[in-house]
Amino acid sequence: MKKGNLLIILLVLVSLAGIGFGVFYFYFYEPQSEPVPVREDLNESILKDYTTLKVFYPVGNRLELREKKVPGILSPIKMADILIKEYLNLSGEANTAILPEGTRLNNIFISSDGIVYLDFNQEFTRNFQGDVLDEYMLLKSIFNTMLSNLDIRDVMILINGKEAETIGGHFMINQPLKRIVAQEIRVE
Repeated sequence: MKKGNLLIILLVLVSLAGIGFGVFYFYFYEPQSEPVPVREDLNESILKDYTTLKVFYPVGNRLELREKKVPGILSPIKMADILIKEYLNLSGEANTAILPEGTRLNNIFISSDGIVYLDFNQEFTRNFQGDVLDEYMLLKSIFNTMLSNLDIRDVMILINGKEAETIGGHFMINQPLKRIVAQEIRVE
């Protein structure tokens, strides 16, 4: 035989052997693999690095709860800031018209005696249009949002850095909110 014919036959045999090996490997051979171990410490650290915030907002004569997960472990001030911003967003989305349009938060601070001070802009009191129940539910929702997420005793509302007498003329807010929201308001 000639060398050229021998080379062609050899290439055909090697190709057929490769095809046979490939068919066997892909169709009949099942490699034994061990399951990859799950690192428990990794899953726990991922779950621990989230904070679930509870935001209450008024809808008629009741409070609705919305939970939001935010990444990281937050300082109390950062958590309060995120809570109020989320509260303002939810109140706008819920379209309850209790929170006056244009209301913004100027500042937040927490005193050493455990009272969180929320300093809103003037729009918070200037454009309030609600009745006694609306004002009560607004104050109660802010109080519950802060108290359910932060290790605090009470909440004070300021307007442009100063104590205000009232929001809508129904409740005196120049004192911490706990006394106000502890009252029962009857809906008739």
